[in-house]
Amino acid sequence: MLPLITLVLSHASIVLSNNIWTFSGTLGDDNLIEMDISDITLINADKGDAIFKLTGSCTGEHTHIQIKLFEVSTYETTIYKDMTCGSDKKVIKYSEPLVLQTLTKFRIQAYGKTGTEFNTTLSLEETDVALQSGVGTTEGKIEQNSMLVKSFTIKPEDIRSTSDWSYIEVSVESDINNKYLDPDKTGDMDPRLVARLMLTNNSANLDEFYINPGAALDGALRLSFSTFGMITLSNASNPIIQSGTWYIGIVLDCGSNLATREKKVKIDINVRKDYECEHKIVILFVASLLGIVIPIGARFIFTLKCIRYKDIKFKCWLITIRNWFWSGRKGLTYLTLFLGCILIVSAFQVVHGKYAEMHSSGDRDICYYNEKCYRPYGAYYDVSTNAIASNLPFMVHGVILVIYFSICEAYCRSNEHTHFDYSIPYSIALAFICEGFGSLLYHICPSQIIFQFDTLFMFVVSVLMIISIFDGYSIRESDIRNTVIAKHKSVRAPKVFTFFVGPVYFFNFIGNLIASKGLPVQLVVVFYILFAVWWMSILLWAAYKLDIWPDDFYPPNIPEELRSTLSFNSMDKPVTVKEFIFRYAATFKRIAFMLFCSFVVAGFLLAAFKKLAFSMFILGVLILGLIALTTIFFIPTICIHFRRTSHLRKTINIFNRTCNIPVCHLVLVGIVLYGAIGCGVVITSLVFFKVFSVTDKSLEPWRSREYNSPCFLNDFYDTHDFWHLFASFALMMMTMIVVQIGKPCRECYLKLAATRNKIHNEQETNNTVNKEDVKIPAKNVDVGAVLQLTDSADDLGAEDV
Repeated sequence: MLPLITLVLSHASIVLSNNIWTFSGTLGDDNLIEMDISDITLINADKGDAIFKLTGSCTGEHTHIQIKLFEVSTYETTIYKDMTCGSDKKVIKYSEPLVLQTLTKFRIQAYGKTGTEFNTTLSLEETDVALQSGVGTTEGKIEQNSMLVKSFTIKPEDIRSTSDWSYIEVSVESDINNKYLDPDKTGDMDPRLVARLMLTNNSANLDEFYINPGAALDGALRLSFSTFGMITLSNASNPIIQSGTWYIGIVLDCGSNLATREKKVKIDINVRKDYECEHKIVILFVASLLGIVIPIGARFIFTLKCIRYKDIKFKCWLITIRNWFWSGRKGLTYLTLFLGCILIVSAFQVVHGKYAEMHSSGDRDICYYNEKCYRPYGAYYDVSTNAIASNLPFMVHGVILVIYFSICEAYCRSNEHTHFDYSIPYSIALAFICEGFGSLLYHICPSQIIFQFDTLFMFVVSVLMIISIFDGYSIRESDIRNTVIAKHKSVRAPKVFTFFVGPVYFFNFIGNLIASKGLPVQLVVVFYILFAVWWMSILLWAAYKLDIWPDDFYPPNIPEELRSTLSFNSMDKPVTVKEFIFRYAATFKRIAFMLFCSFVVAGFLLAAFKKLAFSMFILGVLILGLIALTTIFFIPTICIHFRRTSHLRKTINIFNRTCNIPVCHLVLVGIVLYGAIGCGVVITSLVFFKVFSVTDKSLEPWRSREYNSPCFLNDFYDTHDFWHLFASFALMMMTMIVVQIGKPCRECYLKLAATRNKIHNEQETNNTVNKEDVKIPAKNVDVGAVLQLTDSADDLGAEDV
């Protein structure tokens, strides 16, 4: 039913059509024109919530015209607007939502200079969105040079019934079953019609939002969208959730393609009260504690024995804890902790500044959240609590590793081992904890420039694992002279941070800065030249450490007769699988290294042309190198372990039948099972990260929101949170393999104490071992000699495992 209107107008023409009144004219000598509106009848008469919209323009140079709409009986102003004449853009003014009665009378007055021509349109729109059980839905259409306005009312009982938290989700969509699809959206490369959404409890913000949709407004939340956008109003947002009337405004973005003149949208409102999340975080913490099984199981698989309580003296464990602070070789551990403290504090300052900008301005485009699974933390922090809490597994697993390695060190000290150094394992464990904090800070305000803080300690973890692998086949200061290990020295801690970690952080920061903000072309060229030179230096260093150089590159102090013993090239043909592996190990390493270099070059080009995120390029190269090194060096480690247990047998009962099974077969089954589970966890984590991605920080905010997905589990955790969980478990399993290769205790992992003693006893009793063959200087011996020494010990009757 249309409103019943009575109009009184002087010096103007009137057009009335479907709740829209258009009048124009020229101001006379009295400088005043009036129009009365009375006998209004609304379609939704029981509620009557509606809003007046005034659109107008006038002609003339340096003149103004004032338009005023007020209620006749109370003289209360409903709309007042001072329009500047001569502007091409029409002026739009909205009233506050009103509860109108059928007998309510309004009057419009126009004041101005004599002779001023004006054209004004007044429309009446019903805006209220009725909420049923906290849920409301409405549809609308946005046109060029206009704004869609909706309102809803929140009562105190709607958001407060207990002491738990509440929040309101206001979402807008425009592609549900193609019903609200942009007409010009025929492909990803086509121009998209972008709009802006605002939520406020101050009706004055509606006018400012229409004039400048990108401006910061006090007490308003806003964002851009194309097909989806959502604003979450909570006890910590600005403005905070409270009872009263709330307004939703949607306008087309002036910078978007306006070939399409209208955009159909669907608005959903969802009020959630009595929300709690503490028990869901506790569940994640308990699930993280399952990581205790990984180090215990890995030690049993790789050493065929578990550390028992009676094998450790409590006093030795206390000495181990004391030595963390007072003595011992912990330079790398201290540097890792120092770097973590410095970077975490610095990162928090940057991230909090970015978050404060988002919170104060209300611009939700600054931070890239998964709006469909955004769970704010009560009245304390307007952040995604689930994304922050999902970093808990990294911290829990880091603490578990610290405790486990301290127990291992106490075991070595209790059994009077003398050649152990757990500084690198401790560093990896601390890097786990720091990675949890770094990722936590990143998820306070996720964005491309902040993404570098998420990968800070992923770099450190990868580098430390690579250094641990090299350390397992290097000379340490604690190695005895008769211990045959390798010809390279361990990588010193200062070199690790000076020549690798430091440059990685520098290049990562500048690369992300180029991708997000842009730099002058001259600086970009210089940057990539320096970056390429640094990569070449690192690859040459890696080739030296991996013995990729030709055989004639041995140092001159190695005698000629020794070189033949360091390689299987003199053999006519391989006799066993073990000998085949060691004979062609150099060839395998060179092929793998060439493939790795090709990946580095390809990734470098993709990052340079902005086809790949800079942080992802560096992290991907490090992870790829870590996987390659782990595979290359874990094979000889398995061979040594397999050889040491080949003469042992174990009796077990299978289906009431007694079987005498070689221990080496059980070892092989355990290693294969551990590797299969590890690969499954890695693949699962990558699927959650890549296939089910919930944001893309390299895209525009409105396009990134199209990747948003609902919560995956327990109405709290999304797929990215599961990436954190599975990635932490995967890294923990990888750590145990790397530690096995790194051999932090020579006696525990290589049985070298028993080897040395048995060889020494055999020399004194039977004189069957040539002393010169044993006392080869450690710095002149290749990796293959480790297997020779272990074989000699086994032939002499190495200790039973």
